[in-house]
This record gives sequence, structure tokens and C-alpha cells, in this order.
Amino acid sequence: MEGDMRQRRHHGARGDLQASSGSYDGVDDKKQNRRGSGKQYTTPVPHALALMLGFVAFYALGLGFVAYSHAWLPAPLPLDAPKELFSEARARVVLENIMSFGYHPVGTRANEELIPGYLVEEIKKIQASAGPDVLVELEVQRPSGAFGLDFLARFQNIYANVTNILVRVSLKNGPEALNNSLMLSSHYDAAIGGAAASDDGVNIAIMMEVLRVFALDPPKHGALVFNFNGAEETIMQAAHGFITQHPWTETIRAFINLEAAGAGGRELLFQTGSDELALAYAQGAKYPHASIIAQEVFQSGVIHADTDFRIYRDFGYVAGMDFAYIENGYVYHTELDDISRIQQGAVQRLGDNVVGVVNQLANQKGRLEKVAATPESSNTLFFDVSGYTMVTMGKTTAFMICGAVFTAAVLYLLLSPISFRERLNALKFIGRCVCAGFAASLSTALVLSLFAPLAWYSEPNLGAVMFVFPVLSGMVDQLIKYLEKTAKAKNYNPSALWLVEECFFEAVMFLWVIGLGSLMSFGSISSYMMAVWVAFPLIGQIACHTLQRLNMLSTGAYVVISIGAFAVPVLHTAATSAVAFAFFMPLMGRSGTQLPPDLLVAVLFTLYVSVLVSYSGRFFCFFPVATLKQVRKACIAISVVTIVFASLRNPYTDDCPKRVMLQHVYRETVLPNGEVKSDSGLWLNALDYRGLLPLKPYLAATQWKDVSNMVAPQSLDENSDVYSFMPWALPVKKMLPEKKSWYLPAAVPTVPKTLQWANLEVVSSTYSAETNRRLIHLLFTGPTHLYLFIDAKNTKLTSWSIGNGVNGPVPESDESYILQFCTGIAPSNFHFWIEAESDRPIDVVIVGHFLEVLTPEMKEFKDALPSWMTTMDGVSSWKTMQI
Repeated sequence: MEGDMRQRRHHGARGDLQASSGSYDGVDDKKQNRRGSGKQYTTPVPHALALMLGFVAFYALGLGFVAYSHAWLPAPLPLDAPKELFSEARARVVLENIMSFGYHPVGTRANEELIPGYLVEEIKKIQASAGPDVLVELEVQRPSGAFGLDFLARFQNIYANVTNILVRVSLKNGPEALNNSLMLSSHYDAAIGGAAASDDGVNIAIMMEVLRVFALDPPKHGALVFNFNGAEETIMQAAHGFITQHPWTETIRAFINLEAAGAGGRELLFQTGSDELALAYAQGAKYPHASIIAQEVFQSGVIHADTDFRIYRDFGYVAGMDFAYIENGYVYHTELDDISRIQQGAVQRLGDNVVGVVNQLANQKGRLEKVAATPESSNTLFFDVSGYTMVTMGKTTAFMICGAVFTAAVLYLLLSPISFRERLNALKFIGRCVCAGFAASLSTALVLSLFAPLAWYSEPNLGAVMFVFPVLSGMVDQLIKYLEKTAKAKNYNPSALWLVEECFFEAVMFLWVIGLGSLMSFGSISSYMMAVWVAFPLIGQIACHTLQRLNMLSTGAYVVISIGAFAVPVLHTAATSAVAFAFFMPLMGRSGTQLPPDLLVAVLFTLYVSVLVSYSGRFFCFFPVATLKQVRKACIAISVVTIVFASLRNPYTDDCPKRVMLQHVYRETVLPNGEVKSDSGLWLNALDYRGLLPLKPYLAATQWKDVSNMVAPQSLDENSDVYSFMPWALPVKKMLPEKKSWYLPAAVPTVPKTLQWANLEVVSSTYSAETNRRLIHLLFTGPTHLYLFIDAKNTKLTSWSIGNGVNGPVPESDESYILQFCTGIAPSNFHFWIEAESDRPIDVVIVGHFLEVLTPEMKEFKDALPSWMTTMDGVSSWKTMQI
């Protein structure tokens, strides 16, 4: 090729910019000559068809590789695998036996007797087969206690007789091991309505197999403590009972918590409390999958979820690691969460990873002590590379590298011959492209929210098409307008387009530099992602300039090097995004009735597209306008066809069901005049934005066929407002307002005579005029799940006996004091006292839930539902009174 290809960065290179419109004029002959020392540039732009095919191939192959890596699972080991190895087949036998006991939330016989009995039996078998130098200790703990928590709402969490099956494995003659322990924890209790194979039965089975492996050959430098936890779904009660009350906790230096927010797939390490733990995982995990971004997002509180990790960390002051299955969240906390949802290989990979991490922590001298010395030192950058290896480094090192990248990029921009005006107008154009993309996707989301919410719910790939192509059409439309304006300028030629391409590159890099600096200023370790998007394209661009000066750079080589340079950030971002979409798309089916999920998904996909094409988009300026118009038409056509198709289909399937909370309710209130008012009915809450309207056609053959019955509940006493006038199973009324629920009339629910309705008895009440304090002793009885709401608008509690007075009375939003009571042994029987300011009567609401009772009315309702709906149900009572 004669001369330099583009001579883009020689002295004085500039192109005119129309400041008013933000688009480029042509580059006149005089300015072209200045850029190239008097030469006329005739270098051709890349061939449009070849460029298009190249980018389609790159993104198709790249995203295909990400999808393959995301779904890949190892082959499971069979029942007859060597005993020193973890075997998925053996773990599945344990899981099958756990599932055979049926529905098992806290307080049921299955959860408190049958499953603990089975686990103890299996542990005793392991005890009997342990080596002569191995000590396997077994204890069954049934703690009672209380603690304050701010989760969903601020409330007091009170529990009694919940169950922990505890095992400790160590060498008989290893005092060092007994002084330093590593705990593994998971729970076997089920959520309301959940079958609980993945959450969290499979992790109990994994722990049992890990216990069997290490009972044959225990670690040399640390004991292993296993907590088979029987009360996590009641907001982490059993974990609190163990970590605050059991003597074994004194030697625990670190823990591994196994959880689930889905079923099967790759487990994710999404939070860790120590630099040493992150390093141990990187060294020990056979199939790593971890993300500092997931940790920072989760710990920010954006996701309304929590695990026993929080309890062990906040009450035990121990550093730990939190793992969770996140795939197929459609079945999470539903009756569909059975063994069939857990793919072959999913158990093997987590089991192998846990064994590897345990060996790193407990088989190396002094490593557990190292973790204990810095229990809150979560300052490590960690992430996996497509599941093949891990990258870890300290925050200081990571920030030094990020700072170096930031400095190099700033210097590059400062030394660039591209003027500030040119770069600013390029930024304006990019801003218009992104805004057009947002406008198109949000318009799509608005239409869907009005006429077909969640149309993509059961088909995430369909959702991707529905939102990605409108974004692309909006961006291409802006590019067409720009090129048409540019084409009207005089002397429009390849040199002008090459200048435009350079300006776009620098404008995009400038945005990533701003993002990098901003995240670093907030101390976010996730800023490494910004550094990746700056460093690799910058290296590629510098390489191109070097080859250009050596007259070794062709048009094709430039394109290939550029694609190779941004391939790393594209693939890493796509892999991270795959995890995010796998988690968030199913989450929209249980995100409440308030916010349109289509808008959130539209924003996520717009950001996704904007990021992935941030550097490659500059090459589209080389496309003929006619070609771009065809691309725009194709994007619009695909968008319209997909939206129409999705709007006409049922968004739910048997495997991706609609969730409905079904409660047969009895309510009672005593009015100030002594009159007792009561009613009963089926209370229905949809957990997603589509609400309850999809149920209407299916009630035509039931006693609730009259549309007038499908109305929201009303308060029995308009003068009483203590938290809510309905019996919530969790304090989530802000997510699911009563006005969007239905209260279908039904007979008073009947429960077996062996069960007790919720009842609050005032045992004694004494008032001291001297202190203006009233001491009230109360006895709260009823089913295993109870709530007590105490008016906080007109009442100020000064003390109580709950939790020995620790974390004393704190009202929820100055409206009510919320107390949750759960017990492992029915009926509940809680005796406590509260102290209040003044002797005025106190308004309270008592709520009780029977989770195993199915009334005839509930059965009639459930039988009428289609197969693509699932319920979380129970019988509930609600009663107001004054004490």
C-alpha cells in the first residue's frame, strides 16, 4: 500500500465539526494536506459486506462460547466411585430420601422429626465407618432465642425449639485441629409452598457426601463442623441459635454457606468475607465461578434477599463464603423445585469445589488462623475466566493497575491530535445514539407494560430479541441521519470517515475512563471492569499506530486487531451479564405488583447492547447509507414481529409458572363499642406485575364466578391501622399492596382440633405512676408461625424481655412494632413481657399461619387453576385487640 494507511495521528490532524448539530462536515483538501504532509489519501474504507459478516461472526461465536461455558457441567461420578472422591450419585441418594418425606417447612413433623431422624441415622453410619484415628462427634441442638433484623422491614425475630444437626470431624490426636474449625452450613427446611430440592435439600446432600469423604481422611490442620440447619426460611433463626449459643462456635475460624436462588446449573460464589478465603477458593476450586461484581451488587441491598452468611458474620464475627445455585429461578420457592430440575453434573461440580476449598483451608498449617486474623478484610478482586481459572488480587494492587490504566488513557487522549471540539461532538453523537436506543427499548417496554406485561417471561431469549433489536434500530437510525448529513458536505472521502472513526474511538474511551475514575473514587473493586474496557482497546489502538508508522498496517489488519482488542472485554462482560440475566429475568415473576418489570429489563438490555457495541459501533460509519437503511428496516421488522408474537402467547408455562399466594383467612376485630366484627375468605396475592386478572376465566366454574367477588379486601375497622388489616406471612405489604389483591368470600376455615388458633393472653399488667411505665406480661400461643403487630403511632415501648433485651424495641417506619414468632414444636407457647410508656390501652394485631392445612375451599380454588399457575398457601387468622 502506498504511504501510510490513514495518517490519522500526525501533526495538526483535524476535521471540521458542526458545533450546532454535533455532526461532522467533510474534510477539505487544505486540511487533508495538513494531516498528511501534503499527500492526498485514497485509502479505501473496509468493504461493508465483509465488515458486516465479520462482526456477525464475532458476536455469534463470542456469545455462543459464553453460552456454552455458562451451561457446561462436569460428568457426575457414579455410586461405585472411589470412596475418597466426591460422588454426585451418592449425594443424590441422600437428596431422594430427604424429598421422600414431603412438604417440610419449619414446625412440620417432616422438618422436626423425620428429616432430622434420617440425617442422624446417616451420620451414625459415617461414624461407624470412620477410621480409627478419626473422631466424628454428633449433637442435636434445639435452640431458642431472638434477634433484631432489618430485612424487608425492621422486626424482632423470635424462635423456639428449632433444629440444628451438628457434626464435628477431627483427628483424635490433633489438638491443633480442635482449636481451629471450618464450618459448612446449609438448611433443609422448606419455604412456604416450596418443595425444596434445590433450596436447600441438594446442599444438605452435598454436605453429607463431603462429610463422608472427610470422615475417611480428615484435614490435618483444622476440624470440620457441619451444621445441617433446620430453620433458615423463617429468616435465619437456626443459624442464629447455633452461632450465638453452641460451644463449638468458639473455635470456628471460617465458614462455607451453601444456598440456592434457583435450581441446578453452576453455583456462584457471590460473597466472601476475607481476602484469604477468596485466594483459597481460587486455588482450590476445580470449576471456579465467582464474581466481585455479584458481591458488591448483593451487599448494596439492591436485591431483597439474605442468607445465613449474614448471621454468621454479624453475630459470630466469622468470615465466610456464600455459594448459591442461581439458574432456573422460575422454580425457586415453588412446588416445582424437585430433583428433576437439578441437571446431572451440577451436584458434582459444587461438591468437587467444596472439597477443594476445604483442603486449601484446613489442610494447610496456619491458614484458618490467617482467616480469623482478618475476618472483615473483604478487599480482594476476584472473578473467574469462563469457568476455567480465577483472577485474584488485593484491592491495593487492583487499584494500582486501574490507576495505571487510567493514567495511560488520559495521556493518550491528551497527546491525541483529535481536538477537544471534535471529541465533544463525537460524544454528543454517541449520546444521541444511546438516547435513541433507550427511547426505542423503553417505548417497547411501555407498550408491553400496558398491553402484555412480562410477555417474554418464560422465554428469556425472546425477551432479548424484543429489546435488543429496538435498541439497534434506534442507534442505526441516528447513524443514518449523521451519514446523510455528512454526505452533503463537500469533498466527502475516505479520509473524512477515517477521522470520524478515530473521533468515535476516543470519545468512547473517554466515557470508559470517566466510569473508571468514578468507580475508583467510590472505592469499588468492580472498577476493574471499566479498566478492562479501557486497557485492551487502548493496547490494540497503540499497536495499530505502531504498525502504521512502520507501513505494515492494512485496512483488514486494522479491523482484525481492533476486534481482537475489544474481544476480551466483550466476552468477559457477556459472561458476567449472562449470570445477571439468568438471575434477574426469573426474579421478575416474584418482584411484586408495583413496578413494571418490562421497564427494568429494557434498561438492562439497552445498557448491555450499548456496552457490547461501544467500540465496534464506530466501524458502522463505513457502511453505505442504503445498507444501513436495510439494517434499520430489518431491526424494526424483527422487533414488531417478535413483540406481536410475544403479546399473543401465554407468558407462563408449566415450567415457568405464575405465582399466587393463597390464604384462607379468618378475621376478627372488637370495635370500641364492644361489637365484634368478623369475616372470612380466600385472600389472593399475585407476585408479579400482571396481577390476578389472568385468573378470572378459570374461576367461571367455581363458587367465585361472579366478577363482583373479585375485589380487594376492606378493613373491618377503619379506625384501626396496625401495619395491615390482612394476615401477611412476611412483612412485605409495600411490595404487594392490599388494593391489588382479591378477597373472595368463603366460609370460616376449619382446622383440625389438635391445632390451636392464635391467641394473646394478658397474664398481668401493672402501672407505675411514678415512672409512667406499664409492665405487661403476655402469653402468645397458636400455630408454629405467629406474628404480633403492636401500634407504634400511639404507643412507645421502652423495654421488653425478648432476646434478653438485646436489640430492644424499634418500630417499623414509626407505624408498628413487628414481632415474628416461630417454633419447631407445635403449638407455639411464648411467654414474655413488654414495658410501655403511659397506661393507655395498646392496639395490637395477632396473626397465625397453618402451613399444612388445606380447606375444601382452597382445594376447589386450586383445582380450578391451570397447570401454569402455582400457589403458596396456608390458613391464616387475623385479630385485633387492645391490651
